[in-house]
Amino acid sequence: MEHGMVKSATRVFELLEAFEAERRPLRIAEIVALLDAPQSSVSMLVKTLVARGYMDFEPISRTYCPSARVAFLGDWTTRVPEHRGELQQALRQLSDATSETVILARRSGLFVQYVSVIKSQHALSFSPISGTKRPLHHAALGIMLLTQLDDDEIGRLLRCYNAETDPGGLLAKIPDTIRAVRQARAQGWYESANLATRGAGVICTLLSTPIRGQRLGVGIGAPLDRLQLERKKTLTAIREVAALL
Repeated sequence: MEHGMVKSATRVFELLEAFEAERRPLRIAEIVALLDAPQSSVSMLVKTLVARGYMDFEPISRTYCPSARVAFLGDWTTRVPEHRGELQQALRQLSDATSETVILARRSGLFVQYVSVIKSQHALSFSPISGTKRPLHHAALGIMLLTQLDDDEIGRLLRCYNAETDPGGLLAKIPDTIRAVRQARAQGWYESANLATRGAGVICTLLSTPIRGQRLGVGIGAPLDRLQLERKKTLTAIREVAALL
């Protein structure tokens, strides 16, 4: 190792470069061979990245792959208005059209994680931090992402969450959550008020993406008075973007 370099940091970038070279999901044994590293340290590394939302794990194939969060992590450093990627461009257009906070989200196990956040142009705004995780049942985007699962699987996930959450945590009210998911599934979008943040709401839907066929959640968040005032305009804008993609 070169003088002054941090081994653990170096290995993270070596891991990402290995995926860039292979351009496919990889099993632990394949990563170990590519990095020429001990299996124990590789396993700990990828499990840490999964927990932080930077790596996806597919339990059936037992493979790992960088998540959508990695794709958006450094997007701001290279964004040029006339040369944006299709998804990034759609999010920016949504921000320009509504002047409100735009959130792109993914499911991460029992949680929803905000992959990318474009902050509102208003001084008073709802602006969560990129990378934030919230229980699926306690965020509009989590409800929307749950529409991709059937009711039985949703019930299993929420029972698992309730069993694992700390005392005093935000326990899922399973019948209520399933009713909300059914509503979102039927209409193709979902609107919350005072769910994750008091005084704020989110209108959201799903986006098709080129990221391994994933569907991500996209939402507009704002203080409730502005969201309700501009509800029709916001819903139209977000559904138009979803249709384009």
